[in-house]
Order: sequence, then structure tokens, then C-alpha cells
Amino acid sequence: MRRTGWRKTPDLSERMEWEYTAEQQLMTWTVKAIDRNILIWLCLAGVVVVPMMIASLVFYTKGDGLMASAFLFSITIIFFLTYKNGMEKTVFVYRATEERLEICQWQDIPDLVFTFLKVFPFIIVGIILMALISNPALSIAALAGPALVGILLASVGGDSNYKTIYKRFRQHDFTWDNVDRALLDPRKGLLGLSVSSPNNVIFDDQIDFDNPNDHRYLKRIYFRKDQEYAVLELFRRKMPARATIVEKNYKYDFSG
Repeated sequence: MRRTGWRKTPDLSERMEWEYTAEQQLMTWTVKAIDRNILIWLCLAGVVVVPMMIASLVFYTKGDGLMASAFLFSITIIFFLTYKNGMEKTVFVYRATEERLEICQWQDIPDLVFTFLKVFPFIIVGIILMALISNPALSIAALAGPALVGILLASVGGDSNYKTIYKRFRQHDFTWDNVDRALLDPRKGLLGLSVSSPNNVIFDDQIDFDNPNDHRYLKRIYFRKDQEYAVLELFRRKMPARATIVEKNYKYDFSG
């Protein structure tokens, strides 16, 4: 699958290869979700980057261009990884039938990531030139490592297969009868389902909605605000009579 625009969610319904096509379709919807806590990524980056920026400035004022450039190089990498992992989204495509809900999902990377990968070698060249200007005695060999990293990242960003390799396409489903409870967080546009399954990491009756650590075991069903009414009505109609919907704040797992 070719890389698609970050702000666009393509209609790939014909490529989903749904497993239960014989069952009558009740509803489909597609949504992009940042299924991780962005604030944690920003805080972690800030804790690391701020001291490194101070150190880079100190070394630069002391005329040590090599150490200053090394810190700038590291800061650039950290900014890139923070943006890529923090802003990366998952595309979810849902298909509801009378018997079950099928889910297809894959990773979607911001277009700016690919732009960065292409211009990264030029950033590296600028950092190397700064180091050489501040200290002409530096050897090219000492700067070869950052240059090779820049070339490697640029080659990855220019590879048309990168998106295909990285998308991590997954497909799974569950029957309505196996839904026991649901945690509704309308602010996040999310239903966290407690679904009985032989492969559960934690048994369904052991999941505690009041315990944020148990939220990672819920199956996340996302919806946009304009989809909320239709999605919730579908679940209220198809979930078993014993099932309940509890409105609470969903806590993201640190790993997202």
C-alpha cells in the first residue's frame, strides 16, 4: 500500500479482504486515532532535550565545535523520534454484521516524517560544517559517523517500500455475544470493550474499569464525533442484555 496523505483517510474498503463477507453488513466506519499519550512523549523529550541544548551552547561558546555538533545531532534525532512516535496514528476500519464486528488496522505516519528523512542529510551537512568552521583541526574521520547516519536515514525515507513494511496491518474480530462490558469515553471518542476470549491475557471478569492498569486489556473502538450516535446505537442494540456501558475516563497505556 502506498503512502497516503496524513490528513486524508483513504477508502480502502475493497482491499480489506473481510473474512465474513457472507454475513450481512450493518455498518462500516473509518477513523484515525493517536492511540497513545502524546503528553508523555513531549515531557520525556523535554527532559532530555533541554539539558542537551544547554550543553551544546556551553560547548559552542567554549569553541568545542565537535561536542556542540554532537549534541545538536542528538537533539535532531530525539525531535524526529518524538514527533514520529508521538504523532503517528493508527487507521481503524470497522465492519459490523449481525453476528460480529470485524476490525482492520494499520499504522499511518505523518507526511512530515518522510520530508524530514529526505532533508536530514542537509541538516547533517550543516552541523558538520559548523563543527569544521569552529575547529578546522577536526578530522573528517571524526565526523564520518553522523554523515553515514544521515545517508542511511535518507535512503530509508526515499524507499517506496518503507510504508508497506512499517504499516503493520492487522485484522481481528469478535462476536457480539462475547462483549460483557464497555467503558465509554466520549471525550476521546472511544469505547473500551471487555471481550471474553480463550486468548485473553486477563480474564474478562477480572478487568476493573476503575484500575487504569487494566485499560490496556480492553479492545479499543474509536469513533469521530459525527459517528458517535450511530456507533453507540449499534453497540447498544447488538451487545447482550447482560452487558453494560460505563462512562469513565480511559487511561492510555504508556506504550500506547
